[in-house]
Formats: sequence, C-alpha cells, structure tokens
Amino acid sequence: MSIHINRDQLGANVSRGINKSYRSLMKTMEKLSSGLRINRASDDPAGLVISENLRSRIASLNQEIENTSLAIRKYETADATISELRSNLTELRSQALGASNEGFNFESVQQAYQASAQNSAANYNNVIETASFNGGNLLNGGERSLASLSKLEGIDLSTPEKAQEAISKIDEAMAELDAAQTEIGATQKNELEARRSTLEITAENLTASESQIRDADILQEVANLTRDEINLKAGIALLAHSNLTQKSVLGLFE
Repeated sequence: MSIHINRDQLGANVSRGINKSYRSLMKTMEKLSSGLRINRASDDPAGLVISENLRSRIASLNQEIENTSLAIRKYETADATISELRSNLTELRSQALGASNEGFNFESVQQAYQASAQNSAANYNNVIETASFNGGNLLNGGERSLASLSKLEGIDLSTPEKAQEAISKIDEAMAELDAAQTEIGATQKNELEARRSTLEITAENLTASESQIRDADILQEVANLTRDEINLKAGIALLAHSNLTQKSVLGLFE
C-alpha cells in the first residue's frame, strides 16, 4: 500500500462526486419548486418540443371554446328575447279576446283596449328592431340576425269584429315566434353546445398529455432530493476524512 501527499486522487474523486451530487440536488430542487420536469431544453429536448406544440394546440382550442361560448350566449340572448316577445303577444291576445266580446263592452272600454293594443304592438315591433348582441341585430333579418321576425301590423281592437281579425294576426305572429325559437334552440343544442363539448374534451385530453410529458413526478423528485442530500453529506464527510488522512501522514514527520 502506498500513500501519496502531492497528488490526492481520493480527494479529487470525492470532490467530483460532491459537485455531481450538488448539481443533481439543484436540478431536483428546481423541479420541485416549479413543478416541472422540463424547465429548459437540456432537460429533455424532444419532450420540450412536443410539449410546446401541445401547448400551442391547447391555446387554440381554448380560444375556439371561448368563441363558441360567445356564440351560445348570442343564441341564449335571442331565445330570451323571443320568450319576452311571446309574453307580449299572450297579453295582447288576452286584450283582443276581451275586445271581441260583442255586446258587453262600452265604447270607452273598447277605446281603452285599442290604446293598450297600439302600445303593445309598438313595443313588440321596437324589440324586433332593436334587440341586439355585440353590435348586431338578432331578430330583424339583418346580416348577423338569427331570425327574421315580422312586425305586428294592423292590430285594431276598436270594434269586436276588428278584434277577431287581430286575434288571427296575433296567432300567426305566435306561430312565427315558435318556429324561430325552435330553430334557434336546435342550433344551439345540436351544433354549438355539441361542438363546445367536443372541444373541451379534446383540450382536456391534450392538457393531460402535456402534463404527462412536462410535469414533474413529485414523489419521485422528493425521493431524488433525499438521495442527493445523502450523497452530498456523505461526500463532504469523505472529503473531510481525506484531508484528515493527509494531515496524519504529514504528522509522521514531526
């Protein structure tokens, strides 16, 4: 057995081991603090590229989901507006039925029905003309409209006979509302909501895949942290022992 003083091979090996354990410990701590297995290209070049491509696709899907949700809100607004219009027509029809009661209405009552009907018809037409979403009309048949509803014209409750005619016109308007609402509801459910559901499922699956590639395995990294700490402490202890051995040899010359 030989003992060297000028060249401490054991100390050099131990020092290299300490540096290796320290670098591994720093990387493990970085992964635990960020929650990511891949923090830079050197961690996993191929994995990083795949992860970034998945993130780009997920971002696009999330924007599509937001766009579809906005379209659904437009359809919901149109549906709620049509329901409001139908309530208006229901009230107007009740007035027309009252005005058609021949032989029981005084002239003043008939005039009151007429005045109320004119106000209701004007409100109805105003809603059709002004109902909008995000700057676009919903129901007047314009470029971005979801329906083309007809305005109420010729609603006259001034006599029982005219009130009967008004009831027919109101019933036609109700049928038009029902058809428009059915079409809007079907489009919302069968196209928009179905599309959003598909997009959400796709985004969820891609997110899980991206997480599998990029996220750190916390349990594994905690185990690595414990291992690196033990190796580092052991290396430091061995380095101290190496220095002690050199001092012991030098002590022989005292």
